[in-house]
Amino acid sequence: MPTTTKPEERKTFIEEARRKQIIDAALQTIAEQGYTQTSFAEIAKGLGITKGLIAYHFNGKHDLITSAIHTILNRQGAYIKDHVEAQEKAGDKLRAYIETSFEYIEQNRPHFVALVDLWGSFTSPEEKQAFSETAYDPCRAHLKKIFRIGHQQREFTKFDEQSMASVIQGAIDGVMLQWVFDPKAVDLGEAAKELSEMFVKRVKKP
Repeated sequence: MPTTTKPEERKTFIEEARRKQIIDAALQTIAEQGYTQTSFAEIAKGLGITKGLIAYHFNGKHDLITSAIHTILNRQGAYIKDHVEAQEKAGDKLRAYIETSFEYIEQNRPHFVALVDLWGSFTSPEEKQAFSETAYDPCRAHLKKIFRIGHQQREFTKFDEQSMASVIQGAIDGVMLQWVFDPKAVDLGEAAKELSEMFVKRVKKP
């Protein structure tokens, strides 16, 4: 029996698709022109739509930028999660977390160029705190979940989980920053192998 879609459901689907299109266009524009030069007018021009249509979906530039940041991080988080959950052993999960982090970054360079630009645009303590909670709390939580599995499986040694999660994520982001500024100087694939080898060896029992 064929299913039918209610008008309100169809409208929601169309609106979500349009929001996604606008967010992707905003990230591309920021990557190419920088945050300060990006306006609704520039984004609309690239999409061939009106500024009013963007304003219909987003309550100002700050709302659009916040949505864009969440989009980048949520997409990356989902990509990493799928690969981590495909592994059974904790050491393999940690290796997958690190290596797929870099895989996603390399596949979506414009988004991370934009993210770094947006990162630097936050000036108030409140904005910086909000970004930290959005960007780092889920990452540390995911890593600590892997650590707990490692302890349950008696595969990992003892260490401070919060500090280790911060160090691992810091290493990933540090390499990403170098690659954004000078892609020729950094081989993300090799960096992923080196970091995963180093950290898996550090947390596993001898």
